[in-house]
Formats: sequence, structure tokens, C-alpha cells
Amino acid sequence: MNAASPKTIEPKAEAPSRAPLAAAEPTTLVEVFERVAQAHPKPNTLNYKKGGQWIPISSDEMLARIGRIAAGLYSIGVRHGDRVALLSESRVEWTLTDAGCQFAGAFDVPIYPTLMPPQVRYIIQDSGARVLVINNHEKFLQLQEILKECRAIEHIIFFDESGVTPADGLTLAELEKRGRALTEQQPDLVDDLARQTHRDELATIIYTSGTTGEPKGVMLTQANLVSNLVDSAGHFSFGQADSALSVLPLSHVFERTAMYMYLHHGMAVYFGESIDQIGPNLREVHPTIFVGVPRIFEKIYARVKENSAAKGKLNLAMLNWAVSVGREQVRDGAGLWGDAFGC
Repeated sequence: MNAASPKTIEPKAEAPSRAPLAAAEPTTLVEVFERVAQAHPKPNTLNYKKGGQWIPISSDEMLARIGRIAAGLYSIGVRHGDRVALLSESRVEWTLTDAGCQFAGAFDVPIYPTLMPPQVRYIIQDSGARVLVINNHEKFLQLQEILKECRAIEHIIFFDESGVTPADGLTLAELEKRGRALTEQQPDLVDDLARQTHRDELATIIYTSGTTGEPKGVMLTQANLVSNLVDSAGHFSFGQADSALSVLPLSHVFERTAMYMYLHHGMAVYFGESIDQIGPNLREVHPTIFVGVPRIFEKIYARVKENSAAKGKLNLAMLNWAVSVGREQVRDGAGLWGDAFGC
């Protein structure tokens, strides 16, 4: 593919219409985020840590920032159907920018920040991304050479301001400033853009690992993501009183869908600092919901066991006893599920 000529992606056939389960059910990610502010207003919808303190973002502020990002993208030439590559560790700006793309009608392309430069180049070129949103200047320097080959990229936007010069690109703060100025001139712009997004349109292109060749771009529509979110909602007893600690990569659809689930249910979401800080963050936040993969729980258990052993045989014996009691409870309460999980 010519990197300067993005692919035109059209659905092969119209997806069968799905009847809403409830009158107020969202049908697009735009409606999911709008509904958060309407149905679940709270002062701490999103929370991130800075300078040793947890900083809250209210539901209203979240929606306002999403609108500014959407207008900012429009101000630099992003139009309906354009691709925006998103390469960063998970952080609150990741979710805000993801939502901003949905409101602007752009398809975002998540890229794992751990990928090697040639893999990043392939995904950017194959997707035809016109904008690259990146974590910081350090990552930019790592990718500087391959970015010269990504001719479709017109703008680079940085989450962190440190070290960024006007020659490098825009910071997210500058993009939001542009968006604010544009919406002052055109108050209905963001709403007009958001209303152009429909359920059967693409929302994102997520690339596979490429273990059987070059990565393949999986095209997911608004309906793909939202129907999964809504149809599974009844299987969980989540509510506004819950809170969640988010630690998995948002570039993976599992945590991204979990994030939409948290917001859909009106939870407060705390963005973990890193995998290494899970323990301290759990103790600080006391979340009622924690989504992980087996390896994370294995590492937590190994750390607990190591700390118990360091405090003496009695502590280790108490831990082993507590785990054995837990396993018995799983057997008694969950029957076959206990055996399925090896308990």
C-alpha cells in the first residue's frame, strides 16, 4: 500500500440490525460517553496520580475535554473516517483521546508502546494514519527515523509536554486549546460531528500480534463494541458505588472494553501508575473492581508469599492456611468451577 494514500475501508455487507434491549440503551461510543455525564454525574469519574496525589476529573469535565480534543482534531484537518494512531502506555489521556476520536468521527488505531520501530512503522503505514498521538518525547526520539518513512502522518501530538518543541508537534494541551477556540467560534461543531457517527461505522482498527505473518488490522464497528458492552452488562452487579483500578494496557481490546464497562455503570476509575505499583495503588484506592490476567494475579500472590516468608515461618503458615480455606470455600460454593480453576 502507498503510505500516502490511506485505504478506503467499506463494510462488505450491511450488518443485521440489532433491536435495543432498552429505550435508553446507547448505540455508539459517543452515546456511551454522553450517558456517563447525564446518568452518572460525579466529581471523580476519572482519576490519575500526579505528584503523589490522586487528581479527579468529574464527569462534566471529562465530557468537556473530550469535546475539546474532538474540535482540536478537526482544527488540524482530521475529518470523518480519518485514522488516528494512538501509541502510549495506559493513562487518563488515552481514554480521553480515544473518546475524542469517536466524537470527531475518526477511527483510532491503538499501537502497543512496547512494539519495535519496524512494527510500529508497518501499522502506521498499513492503517494510513494521518495523526500519531504519542506518550512523550523520549518515545518520539526512538521512532524518529521510521516516522520519516510514514508519509501519511501530518501531525504528531504528545501527551507529555517535557522536551517537545513546535518543530516536533503539538502537545495535547495545545490541541485542547485549539479545540476550545474553535468551539467558541462554532458552538455546535462537536455536536454536529458526533451526530454523524452511526452504529455500523468503524470505531477502531486493532492490529493482531502478527505471530503468523504481518499483523492484520481487525476492523471493529461502533455496534461491535457497544453491543458487547450493553449485552454483557446484565451479567455483572456493577454500580455507581463501585470503583475500579485500571492497570492492563488500553491498547488491548480487553481492558478497553472494561473501561467502557466501568464508565457505562457509573464507576469511578483510577488509572494505575504501572504494573510495579499495583500493590501500593490497590492499598490507596481500595477498588471494588480489579480486572487482570492470570499472570498479574500470579505475580501478586508470589509477592505476598515472598513478604510473608520474610517475616517468618508463622506468617507463611498463616498465609498457606488462609489460601487453603479460600480453596475450600471455592469448592463448596462454586462446585465444578473450583476444579476448573485448579482449586
